[in-house]
Amino acid sequence: MLVTALELDGHRVDEASNAEEGLNRLRESRYNLVLSDYAMPGHTGTWMFSEAYRLGLLHGAATVIVTAQPFVRETPEFAVITKPFDLDSFLDQVRRLLESLDVSRRNGANPGGAEMAREGSQPRGHKVELVLYVSSASAASIQARRNLEHLLSRFAATQVQWSVRDLGRDPLAGVEDRIAFTPTLVKRFPEPRMWVLGNLRETDFLADMLRLCGVESNE
Repeated sequence: MLVTALELDGHRVDEASNAEEGLNRLRESRYNLVLSDYAMPGHTGTWMFSEAYRLGLLHGAATVIVTAQPFVRETPEFAVITKPFDLDSFLDQVRRLLESLDVSRRNGANPGGAEMAREGSQPRGHKVELVLYVSSASAASIQARRNLEHLLSRFAATQVQWSVRDLGRDPLAGVEDRIAFTPTLVKRFPEPRMWVLGNLRETDFLADMLRLCGVESNE
């Protein structure tokens, strides 16, 4: 279904039925976008991306996992789109992601490796760095910020560094994190980087993530 939808939207698409076949496609050709389901026969989509990064097969392509799993932990650097989703919205997200990739390349960024070795930028005492990308006029963005603030109030404030960036005011503010749409929460530190899309209504998996990163709970 997604192949047909992407082709009708004007994209040239190759399809693979499992992770191994996907790696073979990446060995044979270069792509602007690699989209994978999380659950596939044999190996997960995140395994495929990990192998592709290790083998140097992505060449700066934008990478996206589509999943119904509430928390995907084995992440290199890829966006996450949760199922179910609206098809028209999905296609719009793909367009924006590719546009963001074009901006990164024009600015001389290296999307495939620019986010390596960022640990030195972590302020002393903080265990997690989060950035929430919003559009100020969006109800979903307003809700995402409220939900994040409520979640973080349950944890030690000195151990979490977080900020909000409004792409409505500064559209290029999301280039470094390859943000294609809002609201999107990015876990920048510790590696691996993780993207969470949507209004953050379900915060249990985010709470689990903070605990796994060693952030102390106030509860």
